[in-house]
Amino acid sequence: MERTYAGPKHMNWLTRYLEVGRQYVLTLLAIMLIMTNSQAQKFEAYSDAKQVLLKSYFDVTFTLSDANGSNFRAPNFRNFTVINGPSVSRSTSIINGQMSKEEGYTFTLQPKRIGTFSIGKAQITVGNKTFESQPISISVVQGKSGGDDAEELYIEALPSITEAWVGQQIMLDYKLFTTVQIETQNVISESDYQGFYAQDIRRYDGRVVREVIDGTQYATKVLKRLALFPQQTGKLTVDPLNVQLGAVVEGNNQRRRFFFSREIRRIPASTEAVVISVKPLPPNAPSSFTGAVGSFEVKSRINRASVTTDDAISVVLSIRGNGDIKRIQPPELSFPEAFEVYDPKVIKENSFENLGQLYGEKDIEYLLVPKEAGQYQLTPEFSYFDPDSAKYVVFNDNTFAVNVGQGSQQKKAITAAPEPERTQDIAYLKSNPGFGPSGYFQENWTFWLLSLLPFLALGGAYTYKQLKAKSDSLDPALLRQRKARKAAQKRLETAKQHLQTGKSRAFYDEISKAMLGYVCDKLQIPVSELTKDNVKERLQGLEVADDEIERFMKTIKTCEMALFAGMDNSTAMQETYDETLDLLATVESSIK
Repeated sequence: MERTYAGPKHMNWLTRYLEVGRQYVLTLLAIMLIMTNSQAQKFEAYSDAKQVLLKSYFDVTFTLSDANGSNFRAPNFRNFTVINGPSVSRSTSIINGQMSKEEGYTFTLQPKRIGTFSIGKAQITVGNKTFESQPISISVVQGKSGGDDAEELYIEALPSITEAWVGQQIMLDYKLFTTVQIETQNVISESDYQGFYAQDIRRYDGRVVREVIDGTQYATKVLKRLALFPQQTGKLTVDPLNVQLGAVVEGNNQRRRFFFSREIRRIPASTEAVVISVKPLPPNAPSSFTGAVGSFEVKSRINRASVTTDDAISVVLSIRGNGDIKRIQPPELSFPEAFEVYDPKVIKENSFENLGQLYGEKDIEYLLVPKEAGQYQLTPEFSYFDPDSAKYVVFNDNTFAVNVGQGSQQKKAITAAPEPERTQDIAYLKSNPGFGPSGYFQENWTFWLLSLLPFLALGGAYTYKQLKAKSDSLDPALLRQRKARKAAQKRLETAKQHLQTGKSRAFYDEISKAMLGYVCDKLQIPVSELTKDNVKERLQGLEVADDEIERFMKTIKTCEMALFAGMDNSTAMQETYDETLDLLATVESSIK
């Protein structure tokens, strides 16, 4: 029998196919790697001074990121004398599983004459590509004569702005100016930032920079940065920061201590008090405004566009910006009456730092259950106040078309069940089915209940429509006033959960929201006009006892301090919770 063997031919074809595929994948990976590296690689110039004295010096560093460089070419330093350099440094770091590396070339320069001079481009080669840095400008000035009168060091509190709106983020830097080398720093006392919500910023540019102040060159450094959010209007004062600095004793080698450590002399330093003028937000805020102040990016989405009356729709508002994200409450959105709307729920809340500022993001979910079939449009809305334009911004750009079909939950007509056949397996039910005293229908209460059910349903529907019409005619502020106690109770239930789990910051945040939200709704105070003085004045006008008002204000202040200082004493949390329950009950009974 003749046999045909076609293996080699087929195997050659398959081998070529796999080889082509392998080459394609490798080429694609190489292209992606080149694109990724080209995006990550940077070659930058940095100077630790923008202005220097004629006889002083400064450093210029050229840094290559995420690449291996070769053939570094420095620019022409014709207006400067090179005192030292280039000093080459290399570093590698791994953050969140991502590796990055840098190599730097540092020169120490001294200016030759007064004026403003440009340091040109440096070059470095990476593979077959040449990178160039951008030029940098240096201003050289004459130092003042008799420089002995200059301060050795001092600290300033530098707010980003001194006039702000309620809720607007203010960056506060504590900056050191020194002519001596500082080895240590220790904060002795700090402001309690009364009237502000304060948050430490941990990621900011803390490099030493040389600056010329009144003819004296100082090394400057930001020691501490905070984000402040004013919570009330008026002139708010940031009290001085008191620190103890340790300066290195220079030029006295015989005074070195054991293990060759340098001797440190202690120098106290304090900032001046800073006054911030806080303005109330403009009136006539949109109905969807709930306290967001800053610059925000808002998006909305729904989980489905086609449903039945058996399904639920999820509408999510995503908010991201540089405002105090914890103070933003879910807005009361207006949806068609054909939907049953559940209370909104915060499904995501997070704060983070970006470019030296505090940012936050929050996702708010609304669950809607359609009651009637039809075509509907859903338009979520969110409003915030933009400090830059001094205007309210309303986001309602997204309108979602929803198609609702009839589900299986329909009312079924009640029909009489067929009479069962009389067999030996089925017991005999009634011997005398009639309408007399011993009749089946008169004795069976189920019959009468089923008979009355349609009339009860009609009466219930009529009552519901009357109550709904009455509710719709009420003023929204009056509705919020009636629901104030219920809303506060929900906040307190959440606070109790945080109390039991020991989450102090979340606990005090809910207590604060419960109390401030209660007074806003109950006393009909717009969020834009909410201040401690306003609350106190309104409570006095309703003849609430002075000692109860003082307790109320003291509890609010306790929450503000706890949110800043991070109090986690379980006993103090329990006392605050009990005090809040008693206060809300007392105030509720006083203003009914």
